[in-house]
Amino acid sequence: MTLQEPLECAMGGGDSAAPQGGASPVARLARPEPPVSPEMWGMDVFARFESDPALPAVAVTEGGRIVGLVERAALTATFAKPLMSDLYGRRPVRLVMDPAPLLVEAASTLAEVGLRIASEKPAAMAGGFIVVRNGAYVGVASAIDLMTATVEETELRSRQLEEARFQAEKANRAKTAFLANMSHEIRTPLNAMMGFADLLHQEVLGPLGNDLYRDYAGDIVASGRHLMDLINDLLDLSKADADRLELFESTVDVHRAALVCTRLLSERAMRANVTVRCAVPPGIPALQADERKLRQMLLNLLSNAVKFTPTGGTITLDGAVDAGGALVLWCRDTGIGMTPADMEKALEPWGQVDSALARTHIGTGLGLPLTKALVEAHGGALVMDSAPGQGSVISLRFPPERVLAPVQDADSAPVRWTGDGA
Repeated sequence: MTLQEPLECAMGGGDSAAPQGGASPVARLARPEPPVSPEMWGMDVFARFESDPALPAVAVTEGGRIVGLVERAALTATFAKPLMSDLYGRRPVRLVMDPAPLLVEAASTLAEVGLRIASEKPAAMAGGFIVVRNGAYVGVASAIDLMTATVEETELRSRQLEEARFQAEKANRAKTAFLANMSHEIRTPLNAMMGFADLLHQEVLGPLGNDLYRDYAGDIVASGRHLMDLINDLLDLSKADADRLELFESTVDVHRAALVCTRLLSERAMRANVTVRCAVPPGIPALQADERKLRQMLLNLLSNAVKFTPTGGTITLDGAVDAGGALVLWCRDTGIGMTPADMEKALEPWGQVDSALARTHIGTGLGLPLTKALVEAHGGALVMDSAPGQGSVISLRFPPERVLAPVQDADSAPVRWTGDGA
């Protein structure tokens, strides 16, 4: 092992695990070996090293002040030379001490000590260092002690991270199972409520006697559909987070899917006095994808654009194959636009851009995060380009391996729909 390798071990990981017993990591390294006077004979200090093979060094103090460090390796090497033991054995130890030892505060982290050794005193790797607390002597420690403690701390941190990861995955699985079970339990009575409300709204069994009742029944149906959409989005987003999102893939006629989605949003756009156009060319290649989820993505983009486009604005759904062979579908609007911070927030679950337009529409903030998860499940990506007052362009990029030849089958012919969706 080179000198640099143990240094890198000692310096790794600034966010060290919390030490046990309440003491800082470095304080636990310090051996409270009594210091010696600078006038003590060298042979007496050498005798202390011989009596304690694990002692790395001895601090030298004078009047309570640290004045040096006698390193085991250095003193042993000196005494091993011919006549040196006779020369220094009966002389003050100050003649062979290091007058500028590395002083380390007891509250320091292991990583900080490693960095100081590397930058200030590499010789401390062999000789050791002195641990102090507010300048007062605490004990001596060696680089071997430092590396051993670093390895132990790293292993402890690794076990803690593994346990945290296990608990997080367990909690995520429990959340997914809870949402799946609850969504099933909620859907059953909700479908019944929506069915009966729809019967009342359409007055299937006869007139209700008051137009307000019919309106209230319509409100119940609309609210039920919104709640059902929310439940489905929550379940899909939870599955995506847990990497359990299933794709039922087939050959998808992209032009047809875009027309259907544009038509479905036409009524909402008309109420908002916004024009919606489908510009996806009929000859665009087909995709190997989950058709229901592709439509869900496009509907999310279109409904989000309607939500943030002022009266008289225009929304265009378009698509093409780029130079790299990827199929790109994008939704362009003439809406209020977003800042970089707004875009970041819009991609967070439950994150809604705060604006007067947003507050006039019911929303949960799940549309764009779910769309991002769905396109990524297809191996693609969601890209946003927007600026305040200049509208937004949100693109779905599907990888080249999912792009197929244009659909020619008569059974898959595009839906016949005249008009541009306004």
